[in-house]
Amino acid sequence: MVNSTTLAHLNTNIDHLSTVLSSYAGRDKAIRSLAFYLQLRSTTSSESSKEILALAKQLSAARLVSRQFNHPSMLKSCRQIWQAFDSGRIGDPLEFFTGAAVTGIYTVYGVVELLAWLSDAKLLGFESARLYKWCLYLWLSALINGIIRQIRIIYRKGIEKSQEDVLTLIGLSSDFISGLNGLPHKFLWAGKLSMRQSATFSLLASIIGFHKLW
Repeated sequence: MVNSTTLAHLNTNIDHLSTVLSSYAGRDKAIRSLAFYLQLRSTTSSESSKEILALAKQLSAARLVSRQFNHPSMLKSCRQIWQAFDSGRIGDPLEFFTGAAVTGIYTVYGVVELLAWLSDAKLLGFESARLYKWCLYLWLSALINGIIRQIRIIYRKGIEKSQEDVLTLIGLSSDFISGLNGLPHKFLWAGKLSMRQSATFSLLASIIGFHKLW
């Protein structure tokens, strides 16, 4: 029999999970975690690896479609950053400008990805592969700025007061390690990680992202 304390704890977790998954960020991180888990799982399941990988790709495609509704909020964020800059409310300059760069880059990323997606669907005449390559470059640029920003925050606050920031830094670094592996050029470790290694880093970043929302 389940005692009342366990049942109450279970109900609390269900309520919390429902709240997290009711937000865009929560659903995105959950789908991302599941997609990379399946990608990782496909490397160990020889019998159904193709089917598992196909499902992982469907989840990634679902995230791409969902991201197309982010454009208004990204433009709003850019406007808020400009207003803060215009009024002189920037705080630490390095932290502000790297954060602004992340927002600006992701805003451009969203537009380029939209063009790539529509080109992939043959609705536009652009070369989708080339546009997706630029998406990767933009994403890595945003990650670099995010990593610099987190290092600055940790430096200013001190390591003892920066547990969440350290976790964020680990997540960003994990994404960067996996993302750089996808570069078409033989730069650093680009192309040298196996699918299993790359998926492991991406899954770690995804779990950290979901954990931060919990």
